[in-house]
Amino acid sequence: MTVRHIVTWKLSGEAVADRDAQASEIIAALQPLVGRIPGLRSLEVRRNTLNHDDNWDLTLVSEHDDAAALAGYAVHPEHVAAGAVVKQHAVSRACVDFEIE
Repeated sequence: MTVRHIVTWKLSGEAVADRDAQASEIIAALQPLVGRIPGLRSLEVRRNTLNHDDNWDLTLVSEHDDAAALAGYAVHPEHVAAGAVVKQHAVSRACVDFEIE
């Protein structure tokens, strides 16, 4: 069964422009993963555009063939490299995974 993986981050930049730049760097690292990691069906990363002081800064929504594909994605070398870019800028992370039909 397909698994949807949603992650959201607060970024470390003090100003909105700083967080915009950080988000752009993270998006550039994550978006190329589609088609390169087995079982990764889709991936979208979006920058928050409203209520910058209250909302989280960046969200990833991806779909995976199943729980095993999500587990493989987590340890895939290209994802690990992209995750290092995220970790340079993120100060908080929240995640939820659930099955969809």
